[in-house]
Amino acid sequence: MTKMNKAKIISNWEAERILRFLPKADGLIFRLSIETGLRISDILDLRAWYLGKIMYVREKKTGKIRIVELSDALIGELQPLKDEALRNEDKQIYAFPSSRTPDKHLHRSTYHRHLKRAAKHALCECSAHSGRKLYAKNVFNETKSIAEVQKSLNHKYITTTATYLGVDLVELLTMWEEVQNSTNKTIHRLIN
Repeated sequence: MTKMNKAKIISNWEAERILRFLPKADGLIFRLSIETGLRISDILDLRAWYLGKIMYVREKKTGKIRIVELSDALIGELQPLKDEALRNEDKQIYAFPSSRTPDKHLHRSTYHRHLKRAAKHALCECSAHSGRKLYAKNVFNETKSIAEVQKSLNHKYITTTATYLGVDLVELLTMWEEVQNSTNKTIHRLIN
């Protein structure tokens, strides 16, 4: 299994507070992470011309393809970045370029530093991975299924997903037993 990231699981309320203190571009990155569950490295690597309602993103870490859908509100905020790239007819422009070297994307450590500063002002703790964990938490709250969260994050192991949700292995096994018992009872009722 892979090494677990110790990023704090933040609430939607904490995320909103943090967003108030982030510069616009960093706020868009944070929102993309929360809305899609993409890793920061994948978000920073996005080209501006490619931003759209539905995107196919190859994850750097796993090499797997993720299909992500953006909200209309977020698309509206990202559209100027895409329009500028299309106007310049340059498909190499990053959505979030470095201010020092525009032909390169914003560095992960720069984003992390901005996020930490904003979190401090918002009286919260978070890291670059907190948005992805909040996405996982939101998917779980919507579906009540760890398997759905695992699938949406492209996790190989359910234990990784459980860790993202702050569920320990004993809780996970208890949940699994409850699902199995419920399924068995339903099958038994259908047969009889």
